[in-house]
Amino acid sequence: MMIISAAILLSFFVAILVTNWQIDTFSRAGIKGKDMHKEGMPEIPEMGGIATIVGFIVGVSLLLGKPSEGINNPIFLTAIICILGAGFIGVVDDMVAVRQRNKAFLPYLFSLPLGIQMMNTPIDIFGFTIDHPLIILTIVPFGVTCAANASNMLEGFNGLGVGLSAISATTMIFLIYLTRGSHYGIYILFPLLGATLGFAIFNIYPARIFPGDTFTLFSGAALGSAAIISNLITPGMILFVPMIVEFFLKFKGGFGAENFAEVNRDGYLSSIYDKTESITHWIVKHMRVKEWQLVALVWLMEGILGIFIIVFFALL
Repeated sequence: MMIISAAILLSFFVAILVTNWQIDTFSRAGIKGKDMHKEGMPEIPEMGGIATIVGFIVGVSLLLGKPSEGINNPIFLTAIICILGAGFIGVVDDMVAVRQRNKAFLPYLFSLPLGIQMMNTPIDIFGFTIDHPLIILTIVPFGVTCAANASNMLEGFNGLGVGLSAISATTMIFLIYLTRGSHYGIYILFPLLGATLGFAIFNIYPARIFPGDTFTLFSGAALGSAAIISNLITPGMILFVPMIVEFFLKFKGGFGAENFAEVNRDGYLSSIYDKTESITHWIVKHMRVKEWQLVALVWLMEGILGIFIIVFFALL
């Protein structure tokens, strides 16, 4: 337990250091985007997810230095490959805007090694056990890809994505200890949580840096991989309910709408869309909220889901 605690702390502080460096360096390099929900729409640095990835890598590297059954298992190592692969796609996407179909295909490609390693490991989905190797080979990469892209859907406001990631990671950590399930996911979730919290210091309202698709694709793949290798697919899917709802709302609108709103003089948000094509659109249309309040509401939704899942599985 001591080495895991050291890993989360190391990931946390490394993410802080790298984010500080990015804020200064990326600002001077012109790698910036407009903060749409602030007066005057100031420009702040982007691609902050790089700091989270670096923090995660350092934390995992510390764990790799202490041989154990979980760390040395090929399932864990191939999970790291697909997580870093998704992060790489996010970096490229932030730089040159990868086409949507490629963002769906490439994470699947990076996740195939994990699917191959999991072929002989039965998985449980809502009480149904799946043990056919070819079905598992299909489901595992598909699940990681869905998690990565779903996390990318519900963003656009200061701190929204990092908060959802931290809540989901914390919930799954509790579940692994409660259910005494496969511990492989712990070695992903603790470094992910530490790096996310370190970066969140600079991304929560008012943000000093944006996470970008670098963070959302990386964190989604990490959460999906952890859920799969720790046999927590069912609770993982429940945790992703807000992102799944977001996907269908975006799908209904042909993925044309962004998670943006207009800021009034008093700081409250008003909708710029006639149709509701995001959870954030619905909140803005039906509630009088400022940006930080909207983010807190979505966090609250995810937190309630997390508590429900923990209590439900604790009582099983």
